[in-house]
Amino acid sequence: MTKEEKKSSGLKTMLLAVVLPLIVVCLLVLFFVAPLFGFDVIGSSKQWAQDVPVLSSLVSEEEVPSTETPNDLRAENSSLQVELEQTKSQLEEATQRLQDTQEQLDQAQANAPEVEEGTNIETTDMTVAERNKQLAKTYEQMSAKAAAAILNELTVDEILTQLKDVKTETRSAILAKMEAPLAADVVRAWSDEVN
Repeated sequence: MTKEEKKSSGLKTMLLAVVLPLIVVCLLVLFFVAPLFGFDVIGSSKQWAQDVPVLSSLVSEEEVPSTETPNDLRAENSSLQVELEQTKSQLEEATQRLQDTQEQLDQAQANAPEVEEGTNIETTDMTVAERNKQLAKTYEQMSAKAAAAILNELTVDEILTQLKDVKTETRSAILAKMEAPLAADVVRAWSDEVN
């Protein structure tokens, strides 16, 4: 080996043995140890890169969310624990309401035979109400003159019952076509019901 080769070989050895590990250690300290002491190396580097015209296009301007500190995590944990306790209490209330409702259902089922007797009366009332609604629809589909001719043959109470569910417009048209004295009696009866 010549002297020049020995010099370049020694330089390469020094470069590989000393300078390169020194650069690696500096980078490790810069990126891993410096943030522990409050130095934001990455943020500073991004800011510097954004100021350099060529590098600014390579650096995104989106904010990366900062990592949460232990205090932030503790506060979030506390708030989540409070929310969990509230949810537990709401669940307990809902469970209690469900139990109460179940007890009411059991009592209602136990009293079902007694209720069935009263249901027959309600069914009769419902059929009367349904019949009145069907009758009202029939009167609404008829001409006022034909409906008035039918109602002229009934008593005031029967007229009130049959016109109970008829629309106001149809009712007024029918009254206009009825015999005047009977129509007056019907109107008096309605005003007495209102008062």
